[in-house]
Amino acid sequence: MTNSKGKYNPNASIEDLEEAKRLPGFGKPLPKNFFSGDIYSNFQKTAKEAGYLPPFVTLQKEIKQDMAKLLKLIDEGSTEEKINSFIDEINVKVKKYNIECPTSMQKMLISLEDIELHAKIWQ
Repeated sequence: MTNSKGKYNPNASIEDLEEAKRLPGFGKPLPKNFFSGDIYSNFQKTAKEAGYLPPFVTLQKEIKQDMAKLLKLIDEGSTEEKINSFIDEINVKVKKYNIECPTSMQKMLISLEDIELHAKIWQ
């Protein structure tokens, strides 16, 4: 039914079909409210119940953790080269975050000069 990446596979084997048959709800009709109303809100509800997080939210959490590590590096008196290298790594994630998130949630790149401001923004 799906390949190892979770994508639909039209060439699925019989073993895959047998595996799908063991899933809860297989062969049962979808709930009547599934197709009523707004399909997008139904998707959001289903995704939330399944614990799905958009990739930018996961990335946001990583950046928050990295900011805490960066502040710790600064407090420990690490070399400026090491700090700037870590900032560059964080900025790669910030750029990716800005591509994936809604426009209103985009953030500035991190710089050593404004580290206090950036730390507050990412809290």
